[in-house]
Amino acid sequence: MGIEQPRRTPAVHRAVDVLDAVSHNVATTPAALAAELTMAKSSIGDLVEALEVENLLRRAINGNLRLGVRLAATTAGTSQDPTLVERALRVLGQIAFFDSHTVSFVRVVGLHALCVDVRMGQHPLALTPRPGQSRPVTDSAGAAAVLRSVPERAARELVGQYADHQGITPQSIQDALTVIAAVDHNDARVARLTDSYGIVQLGIRVGADNSDDHIAAVLHLPDRLAGPATFLRGSAALTDLADTVSSRA
Repeated sequence: MGIEQPRRTPAVHRAVDVLDAVSHNVATTPAALAAELTMAKSSIGDLVEALEVENLLRRAINGNLRLGVRLAATTAGTSQDPTLVERALRVLGQIAFFDSHTVSFVRVVGLHALCVDVRMGQHPLALTPRPGQSRPVTDSAGAAAVLRSVPERAARELVGQYADHQGITPQSIQDALTVIAAVDHNDARVARLTDSYGIVQLGIRVGADNSDDHIAAVLHLPDRLAGPATFLRGSAALTDLADTVSSRA
């Protein structure tokens, strides 16, 4: 049995613990953080204030703590050449509707929708999206939005890129595209479906239409929040996100 080594830089470790708790929605207020991390409220207050000053944490409209936009800048690209997802994360933080909702970013990889990043919300979900998670393209509004945004031939080529690795056949491609063609669209760009976990997803492709970077933003809504008013507001927020990201490309 190993002996736990003492932390040589406790302040850094405490900051990481706070960011980890907030990012996983374990604790999103100073009081909850103090209880979860067994730290004095005054110490948590000072630490949270410092992280907010450095844009590593921010306050949502309801006062809860959320990860700050600087984290995106330190994990992807540079300020001179940001990645598509980083640009989307920066814009996402400026749209008030998303403050309490979980939004993931997915890429089409053959017959799978691969989650590449997540901005966590406060509403519990039956399945919390995590980077690296994969699900069938037919179970992802983001994948549906991407594949519906390109001509059918291009969609077939995109899905078939990983045929040798995933055992994809022409029939499986056709079956998937048939299912995707039936996915509901709130408008020409926003796809909506209820996934196999009972979560309502709204998805939209982000980035320029002529881009080869086939990424979609997906809004995840628990059943109790899934209604016409939320669909309308969510679709408008996603469209705003996609349009702003494209204009900054």
